[in-house]
Amino acid sequence: MIWVGLGLSALGAQAGGGGAIAPPPPIPDPVPVPDPDPIPDPAPDPDPTPDPVPDPDPAPDPTPDPGPALAALSVAPAARWHPGFSQVTVQDGRVAAATDLQGLAGVMSVGAGLGPQALSDGQGRAFWRFAGSQALEVAAGLVCDTRAISVFMVARVPRHPASYNRYFSLGAQGQGSQVNTLGGALESRVISRSASFAQSFGKVASSAPSGAEWLVTGAQKQVIGAVCGAAGTRLSLNERSAAVAAAYKVTGVSGAEIGRYAWSPGAAGSWGVFDLYDMVVYDRTLTEAEAQAVSEALMQAHDIVPVTSQLVLEGDSITQGTGDVTDALSCAAVLTEPGSNHVPPGWRVCNLGTSGNKVADLVAKRDAVNGWAAQVLPGQNVMAFEVGRNDVAAGVSPAALYSGVVAYLNTASTGVLQRGWSVRAMANIALSPALMPQIEAQRSALRAAQFLSDTGAQAGGPFAGRVSTVSTDLIEHAGAQRFATPDAAADTAYYAGDSTHPSVLGAQVRVTGGDTPAYGVVAGLANPS
Repeated sequence: MIWVGLGLSALGAQAGGGGAIAPPPPIPDPVPVPDPDPIPDPAPDPDPTPDPVPDPDPAPDPTPDPGPALAALSVAPAARWHPGFSQVTVQDGRVAAATDLQGLAGVMSVGAGLGPQALSDGQGRAFWRFAGSQALEVAAGLVCDTRAISVFMVARVPRHPASYNRYFSLGAQGQGSQVNTLGGALESRVISRSASFAQSFGKVASSAPSGAEWLVTGAQKQVIGAVCGAAGTRLSLNERSAAVAAAYKVTGVSGAEIGRYAWSPGAAGSWGVFDLYDMVVYDRTLTEAEAQAVSEALMQAHDIVPVTSQLVLEGDSITQGTGDVTDALSCAAVLTEPGSNHVPPGWRVCNLGTSGNKVADLVAKRDAVNGWAAQVLPGQNVMAFEVGRNDVAAGVSPAALYSGVVAYLNTASTGVLQRGWSVRAMANIALSPALMPQIEAQRSALRAAQFLSDTGAQAGGPFAGRVSTVSTDLIEHAGAQRFATPDAAADTAYYAGDSTHPSVLGAQVRVTGGDTPAYGVVAGLANPS
């Protein structure tokens, strides 16, 4: 593990002890509940979006495989909850209660039907899905200080909310022990369209003097951690870490909550969005060596490799996912589903698509302070986008749309290409007949040789080989093209009934390429040699 900056000394005695680990009881099929729209973009999507409907995730394996083994930790935690090894009580497909593997502080739903879904992934590994309206209360046996706590979790973040993503906080509403700690012990945050950085007690990774680019959450499985002490806080993601300021001092807080900020939880629908595979809490400040050992053990147990490259998916609600296409079923989640091989190991994948976005919104996100475009990694940095539906619906001409796209990619010092990224421009999928002339014009412009010249990506140009056009519109599935024409857009098997947004099946096919994987957005994606 790479640890940079402040050194933290071990404080306090190790709490908790080992105990017999009982196998999980059978987990029945989940009964999905509506997955709320996280936070709408300030600019409304001019195309009507159907109300969210239940998340159609496939039924979990009745006895999900927890994986090769429970990660053996060299330092025993105070508390630990694992969907595959804790004894889990499930009601209507949701977690009602689960035991602490250390025997100290079990968890229970914060209310009837408000526990996370109990599911298993493509590898058969059990996890709990928090989709913005679910949270668990940790029993009062866990008592921690804001400057003497270490928290680690193995999780996927399919699409980050527009602001906070709450993972673990001290105090519990149900126990009346909630207290203002200036944020949760472990969370992540977007600030004014920044990248989604790890955060603890209000201290965000982007404030670190260096290393913040490694601490951006993604849809892939990862280990996110925070080690808090009197000398400062160290935030980590996998084997990387960065030092930030010490937390506001609060002592003797009993209980905790997983999935929301206990002091000020807000309304259901604004809580955490993540898939949880393992959570480990220490009631003291771990040393750097101890924290390194914990992160590495969790990585090894969950087959997580260091991140060196990244794929950012940009666009409007077509990329974000709407209706049936919940965050957990949107493009980044599809591409990183455990057990799939769509994206090579070692890639971070982030879905930044936002309802209502136009080219101007993509430019604003590109240029935001601590925005995604500034978080360059040493491997490959790839941005794929589809935009234009909201522009043409607002009366923007095809020529103006094209000029805006070119400037987004190729502008001195601020362009996506100038910032070191490669680009995959996705040919727009079919829309309603009224908008198709403009969409056809945009498709033609993206395929013309002039597009490469205008972006400087032609042979011999300053960005040669770094721009390509993905023929999303030509994707075939089950014997036919599914995104080429207005007739295809009227097919409710692949569209959501509005001739704009893909259905669950359509969203999967759109990014994977269906029967024509060469037209998928990740075709040919590989790690640097």
